[in-house]
Amino acid sequence: MAITNKTIFEKTPLTFGVNLAEQDDRLDCAWFNPVLENKIEKLRLTKNKNRKLTKLKIVADVNGGKRLPKGTVIQESETSVIPYIRATDVKNLKVKIDSAAKISKEIHKEIQNYQLKKDDIVITIVGTIGEVGILEKEVEVCDFTENIARIRTKDESVLPRFLLHYLDSEFGRLQTEKFLVGSLQYKLSLQSCRNIEIYLPLLNNGYNTNEQKKILDSVYSIFEEAEKHRKAGQRLIDEARLVVIEKIGLPLVEETEKSRIFEAVLEEDLFSRLDALFNNPLREKLVAILKKYQHKSLGKLIKPQKENKIVPSDYYRLVELEQIDETTGRITESREVSELGSEKVLLKNGSILISKLQPEKGKIVIVSSEFDGCVGSSELLSFVLDSSEITIDYLWAVLRSDYVLKQWEYELTGSSRMRIGPNEIKNTIIPIPDLKLQKEIVDDIKEKIRKSDNEIQESKRLLDEARKLFDQLLFE
Repeated sequence: MAITNKTIFEKTPLTFGVNLAEQDDRLDCAWFNPVLENKIEKLRLTKNKNRKLTKLKIVADVNGGKRLPKGTVIQESETSVIPYIRATDVKNLKVKIDSAAKISKEIHKEIQNYQLKKDDIVITIVGTIGEVGILEKEVEVCDFTENIARIRTKDESVLPRFLLHYLDSEFGRLQTEKFLVGSLQYKLSLQSCRNIEIYLPLLNNGYNTNEQKKILDSVYSIFEEAEKHRKAGQRLIDEARLVVIEKIGLPLVEETEKSRIFEAVLEEDLFSRLDALFNNPLREKLVAILKKYQHKSLGKLIKPQKENKIVPSDYYRLVELEQIDETTGRITESREVSELGSEKVLLKNGSILISKLQPEKGKIVIVSSEFDGCVGSSELLSFVLDSSEITIDYLWAVLRSDYVLKQWEYELTGSSRMRIGPNEIKNTIIPIPDLKLQKEIVDDIKEKIRKSDNEIQESKRLLDEARKLFDQLLFE
């Protein structure tokens, strides 16, 4: 491949010409983007006796995970003890094993050939692609999804943690972006992962472990400081989620191991629900507690958004569930797509979105003007406020509190992907304090989120600083 117009490329990187070679089997711009190709070529031509450029597959084994058997329902129980790592468990350069879903030993037996162990690196290859993390803890058994790839070093002179930070570096991320394929949903193939080029410190005929340690030691004080700010930000978010309960003062039902075993007299109605979730006595107890306070059902406070017609266009701004931050209740971004592929909902400024899929996670947002006119996943239900008894901000706050999320947890239906229906949402009990207390609740939550944003921003700044130092020490 040869770049035929360097001047144009330098001014506008998305404008360039190429000569196709026989070995090229892709025709998309991302594959031929000269920005990446020039950087790789520069490293290839660099005559540095202390560094070596090699393929990831040379120093590590790269393998995929396993999808859960069809019809599997992930539910907490005494028999569900084996961690099952999904893409959402890869955060902040770590594999979050403590918060991962748990599966039973019976399910594990069907996917037991796909496991993680201490010091394994993972990279997300579907959805939010290119996120990397390392499993820091010793674990007896740990399964993982097909949406992430496992990277296990096979050369003892290559430190797993060094490889982790390389993949998280600018050069590592540029390559994952290059290798993406797909239209509506991008993917990163295992073969592409194996072909990522790795730049490693060299000593004689092997890789220089001491130099890797030296580089890591130089950046880790910054990483540790960034982690302190991130944790401070997370603590503030946790506090924000408790504000509604602390201000209103109604107790939550206490779940224990004994409460999972119960007897229930079922209704004779043929259409009544028979599942254990819905018939758990704790659900009725929670509803009874909430009804002691001034309240209304959600259906009497909101109404469906009327304007839902999506005008045909060359491009759409799409908001998927992954772009909704359940920790802060905000849309993080939208992405441009040329095709919708399936049914979508129209996002309008001021409407409130509730996710039908796993609603107990708290994916509830108020659409801001920035995302007015976007289209969203069909898993989102769009409503507008239809009452003067509450404010839209308080509704957003209370819907994200355990007063509501616990109700929805008991209302879930489905097999592998648990959802809640429109009727269950409309029947949700909403405690209604006076407008003054509503304002206090909202102001307190927003102030905690504001402080959290500052902490997270500082954490990101320090992470960028550490990444730049890592790149400087490795590449320069």
